[in-house]
Amino acid sequence: MACCLKDELLCSICLSIYQDPVSFGCEHYFCRKCITEHWSRQEPHGTRDCPECRRTFADPLLSPSLKLSNIVERYSAFPLDAILNAQRSNYPCKDHEKVKLFCLTDKNLVCFFCDEPALHEQHQVTTIDEAYEEIQREMKEQLATLQDSERGHTEALKLLQRQLTETKSSAKSLRATIADAFERLHRFLRERQKSMLEELEMDTARKLSDIEHKIQRYSQQLRDVKEGIQILQERLSETGRHDFLEGVAVTSERSVSSPKMDPKAIELLEGLSLCPSCYSNPGALYSFVSS
Repeated sequence: MACCLKDELLCSICLSIYQDPVSFGCEHYFCRKCITEHWSRQEPHGTRDCPECRRTFADPLLSPSLKLSNIVERYSAFPLDAILNAQRSNYPCKDHEKVKLFCLTDKNLVCFFCDEPALHEQHQVTTIDEAYEEIQREMKEQLATLQDSERGHTEALKLLQRQLTETKSSAKSLRATIADAFERLHRFLRERQKSMLEELEMDTARKLSDIEHKIQRYSQQLRDVKEGIQILQERLSETGRHDFLEGVAVTSERSVSSPKMDPKAIELLEGLSLCPSCYSNPGALYSFVSS
């Protein structure tokens, strides 16, 4: 019976269940697309025939069959052949001792006699045997996927655990290395600080001695220069020519013998002070550290 019902719902052109069934006067039904393509292969502007009864029509009008469309839709949603086959299976309903089907869409057992068929319209319904095979296959695929995932996660965790141990060990070793390096660096810096301070003290003593010596010398030269200026000013104040020229030789000799200041001497004196950059320049300190 199931096979007969399904046969009645097959298009004789495509041999599949009707899709948008139509008729055109001879009570035979075809898929709209199938009959349209069949007629497109015939002579243009000629008559159109029925593929089953061969009756011809001059200008056939395709009429949709709403009732047949509803039957096809309900059959596709809840196939009767699956129901009838299920009645012969070995899995009776506990309450009604009727066979159960299985809805693959809802993943639930379905009893055709106690469940609402409308609840499963447009769903994929099949027998328990077919559902068992289908879900077994799906679960085996899921199991294989999960087992692959398990192996991947296990391998990742082993790698992470190894990296955790190695990182802790490396960090411990690096801490010791850094502590030792900075201890040696601090010791070197303390020694270098002491050496630089001693060098600064000796350099300061030399500079101060040299500066004090030059102060004394330039102070004496300044007194001599002032004395020469005074003598020249007194000679220039003489109004009489006789008095002005008398003793001018001695005045000239003393004026010439007075010390003269070389302009370059000022530049030389500027170099007597300490060189701050030699002690405060970071580059100099870094050169000491790297030496």
